Amino acid sequence: MKKELFREHFLDYVRRELKCEFDSLDYKRRSIWMARFYADRVLRPMFPGLIPEAEEDLNECAIDGPEDCGVDFLARQGTTVLILQAKFSSIKKRGKKTTEEPETFEYFSNVLQRLYAGPREYKMNSKLKEAITDIDWERDAFVLHYITLYKPAENDWAIAKRGVAALPNVSDLPDRTTVELLDEEKLNISLRDALQQEHGQVPPIRIAFSPNAEPQPAWLCFEDSADKRLTYVGRINGAQVATLFNTHKSRLFTLNIRNYIGDTTTNREIRTTAKQDPGQFFYRNNGICAVAARIRPDESDGSVLNCENFSIINGAQTVRSLAKAHGDDARSVHQVEVLLRIVEYRPKRTEAEQTFLENVIKYNNTQNAIKLSDFRSNDRVQYSLRKHFSDLPSRGGKKLLYKNKRSGERDANYVSIGMEEFIKSVYAFQFGPDDVYGGTQDLFDTGEGGGYRKLFGDGSVDVTSDRFKELAGIWFLCEYVKQLWKERRIDAPTEALERRWMVYFAVGESIRMVYRHQGRDMVADLMHLADPRWKEGSETKYEHQRAVTKAHTEAAFQAMKKAYENARKLENFAHRNWFRDDSTLNDIRSELESFVVFMAQMPEKYMFKIGQPTSM
Repeated sequence: MKKELFREHFLDYVRRELKCEFDSLDYKRRSIWMARFYADRVLRPMFPGLIPEAEEDLNECAIDGPEDCGVDFLARQGTTVLILQAKFSSIKKRGKKTTEEPETFEYFSNVLQRLYAGPREYKMNSKLKEAITDIDWERDAFVLHYITLYKPAENDWAIAKRGVAALPNVSDLPDRTTVELLDEEKLNISLRDALQQEHGQVPPIRIAFSPNAEPQPAWLCFEDSADKRLTYVGRINGAQVATLFNTHKSRLFTLNIRNYIGDTTTNREIRTTAKQDPGQFFYRNNGICAVAARIRPDESDGSVLNCENFSIINGAQTVRSLAKAHGDDARSVHQVEVLLRIVEYRPKRTEAEQTFLENVIKYNNTQNAIKLSDFRSNDRVQYSLRKHFSDLPSRGGKKLLYKNKRSGERDANYVSIGMEEFIKSVYAFQFGPDDVYGGTQDLFDTGEGGGYRKLFGDGSVDVTSDRFKELAGIWFLCEYVKQLWKERRIDAPTEALERRWMVYFAVGESIRMVYRHQGRDMVADLMHLADPRWKEGSETKYEHQRAVTKAHTEAAFQAMKKAYENARKLENFAHRNWFRDDSTLNDIRSELESFVVFMAQMPEKYMFKIGQPTSM
C-alpha cells in the first residue's frame, strides 16, 4: 500500500484551496501555506481546539509579509500558544535534499525573546503586533514547531533538544515551552498519524497484564452491582505501552479530550524516570485510564484481555513519553510497570450510556492543563445554545453552527461559532474582559460568583428563547464591533485599542449608559439583533442597526484612548496590566460619562429603536 507523503498532500491542498499550482506562489506564500496546511491537516485532528475552526480566524493566524520575526503562523487557544515556521524545498541534487543554513533554525528557536520584547525593540508587521497582544507571558504554554523539507543542519537537533532560554522576567518559560524540529521524514509520520486519528477507533487489541505471584490473577475485576458494568485494574509493561502507541498512534486517544502537547517539564520527567529509575516508575506515575466497548478475558491466556473500541481517556502524556523513552533506551523501559484501569461501556449509545461515558472522561481529566470549557460542553446550556443557533436564519446562504465541543472538523457549508469565543465575547460585553476577573478559569467557573454562573447559572437549565435572543444579539453586535476594530487598528493603530475584549466592554457600557439615561429597556432592543442578517445585509432596513453600532464603537474608542493616556501618566503604569485591572473599567466608564449627555440628546443616533420584532 502506498504510504502517505506530506509533500504530496501539501501540494494537493494548495491546488484545492488556491486553485493554482504551488510553483506559481512566491517564496513567502509558499511558507505561509505550508504552515497553514500543517496546522489545518496535521495538528487539527490530533489537538482539537488548538487550531481555529472558522476560515477567517484561520486566515488571521497566517503572519504574512516582511517583519514577521520568524513567525509564519501563530494561534492562541486557551492558555496554549502555537508558533510555526515553515521552509519548503523543491530542489534536489542527486536524490538528496539541499541542506538548510545552520542559523535558520537557531534564529527561530529564539522567537519568544523577540515576541516578548515586542515592537519597541523589533520591527513587526501589523498582523504580528495584533497576534501577540493576547499572549499571557506569565501563564501561557508555548508550542514551537519548525517544519522543513530541507535537510536540517547538523547542530539543529541539538538546539531543538536544548529548548528555549529563560527570559529575565519569565524564569519558568523553558518549563512551559516545547520546541519541535520536524524534517520531511518526521512530517510524513505526523501526517499519517493525523490521518489515522481521523479514521477513528483502533481495531480490537490485546492487553497483556504483568503477572502477579501465584495464585493471584494478573488483573483485578470489579463489577458494579447496579448495572453489572466491569472494570479491570492491573499493571502492564512500559514496552507494551510503547508498542501500542507505535502501532496505533493517535487513534489510541480517540475519546481523549486533550492530547500530548510536547516535551514540557512533566513529560521530560516521565521519560527520565523511565530510563534512569524504571523500578520507581509505578510509584511516581498516576497511570493510564482507558475505556472499551467490550472487554473479554482471552480463553488461551489468563493474563490477556481482548478489548474492542479501546481508547485511552487519561494518560496520553504517559503513553507518548514512554514511546519516546523506549526509542532512547528500550531495555530500561522494558523494566517499567504502569498502572492501567479499563472501564467497560456499552456499544449501544443510549442517552444514559452516553452520559456515563462523558462523565467518565470528564472526571478522569481534572488536571489544570485541561481546558475548563471542555467540562461545560455537555451541559444543558450548551446543547440548548446549539439548538437555538441552528434555528436562526442563514447568513450568506450558510446556516449557523454553534460548536459546543472542541473538534478538528470544519464544514465550509456552515458559519461556525466557537463556544469559548462566544462566551468570552458576551461576558466581556456585559461585565468586562475575563482577564480582569481571573481569566479562563473564572470564565467557566460555575461556583458562586464564577463567570459561567453570571451568564448561565449552574448549567443545569436550558437557555430560554428570550435570553438566547439577548445573548445572540450581543454576539452579532460584537462580531460587527470586531470588524470595525480591525479597520481602526489598520488605519490608526494605538496601544489603547490592542485588545478587543476591552473594546467589547466599552461598547456595551456606552450602550447601557445611554439607555439608562433615557429610561429605556436595552435588552429588548438587543434581542432584535439576534437576526444575523443585520450585520452584513445590504438592505436598507439594516442600515440603522449598523449606524448605531458604529456610533457607540467610536465613542468607545475615544473613551478608551483617553483613559489609557491618563493611566499612562501614572508612575506605576504597566501596559499589559492596564487590560487586566478592574480600575480600568471604572476609568472607561468615567470617560464615557462625558459623552452620555451629548449622546442621549440624539436617541435616533445612539439607540437602536428597531420597533416590532422582525419575523425570524
